[in-house]
Amino acid sequence: MMKIYYYFIFFIYCLFTSIQADSGFSNKNFNFFINDIHKELQFFRINFDSDFSNISIKAKNSIFEVTVNSRRNNYGEIIIMTAGVMSRYLSKVMDDAIINNSIIFTPTIITIHCVSIQGRDKVILSISLNSKLLMQFGRGEVSAGMLWSYIKNNISSSKDFIDDDIFPEIFMSDIDFENMISTRIALEGKNNPRLSSIIKTALKASWVPGLESKLEGMLVSHLQENHSDLMEEVMGYKLNDDQMLRIGKQFFIQIQKPYLQIKQSHIRDSLKYVWKGNLYPKALDIFYEEYRKEHGL
Repeated sequence: MMKIYYYFIFFIYCLFTSIQADSGFSNKNFNFFINDIHKELQFFRINFDSDFSNISIKAKNSIFEVTVNSRRNNYGEIIIMTAGVMSRYLSKVMDDAIINNSIIFTPTIITIHCVSIQGRDKVILSISLNSKLLMQFGRGEVSAGMLWSYIKNNISSSKDFIDDDIFPEIFMSDIDFENMISTRIALEGKNNPRLSSIIKTALKASWVPGLESKLEGMLVSHLQENHSDLMEEVMGYKLNDDQMLRIGKQFFIQIQKPYLQIKQSHIRDSLKYVWKGNLYPKALDIFYEEYRKEHGL
């Protein structure tokens, strides 16, 4: 099974060696995506302002911003509904692209601005979401409660206008890389007896109050102790604690799945990474070849 998997990765590597890192996607791709999202929002009768929909590039991330409007007290409902529309669309087009062997544009980060009237004031509530998290929501891998908890803990607010000079630290990280490496680590760790106790605990985490957050900490510590050098080699710099935490949380979600589902997730993440003009990191293959030899796996 692993041999077949590496043939696939080798295929991706060979297929995209001629793509340059700055080739990217065109405004035509961006406009096609925006128009499709507008159609989805209209279908679900979500009130939005089309003039403020745009796609921008910050660092290595493509960011789609959309502005929706809520009534006085239903901003939470509107934000979750908008996230649901995004998750439904992203999951569908990504699956279609794999089935049809085609390349599509999907943004790395989705930022939802929700305009809400509070008393006499207009308040804008903003949340930036990893598009992978939205796809996981669309596939039922992340519950509405988990997603809303993330939104509540990371939402920001402003009055009357959106401050473009203030943006989350996540914008400056290579999120597509973080998504890809988290699923690769989970894929390698799924059948690793050295992680069997952590994996068994992960499968019970959702049923035991307070265990999930404790286990997340264990997994992040595992990544820091065993994979920080690998990530630094691939990225070219040392990852900070926030990056390690994001990768650890994704690893936690992935490691609970069956092997074949993790493999499918990694295929999707790898394609998104190379579609941006990157090459699949050979250092990942080299690291795990040596790791398996060292530990007799």
